[in-house]
Amino acid sequence: MNKLGCLFYVLWAIYGLQQTEGLPVNIDNRAISLKFSGIGTYYDVGSGSCGSVDSNSQLVVALSSLVMKNVLIYHVAGPNPNKNPMCNKQVKIVGLLGKTTYARVVDTCPSCDKGHLDMSPALFKKVCGDLGLGICKINWEMA
Repeated sequence: MNKLGCLFYVLWAIYGLQQTEGLPVNIDNRAISLKFSGIGTYYDVGSGSCGSVDSNSQLVVALSSLVMKNVLIYHVAGPNPNKNPMCNKQVKIVGLLGKTTYARVVDTCPSCDKGHLDMSPALFKKVCGDLGLGICKINWEMA
């Protein structure tokens, strides 16, 4: 194996094996939801990229732009992100408190990594506890 091949193998081993998240896969017309592991934060909810105006007291979430696929869905939704097929879908979240909580997708988080969810303050309290934490580990999937 040449040096470039060895480098590729090492990078794959380091980064490929650490990936714990993915997107739903369709096998035999059955959707299999892969789970995401990441972090949860909260933000001041308002007018989101899905076109709705929501409040901090609602159980709503912003997904990473990588998951929202804003660029990839351009041919389906056109330039209007309100027509993103991820909008108004439900996510199932388990956080520090160990409870399963469901939330509605209403916004895009451009600075979030793939496994990161930016939650309304009400949702963050249900999933992670006190807002003073600011961040917590979560597991989630599309419901």
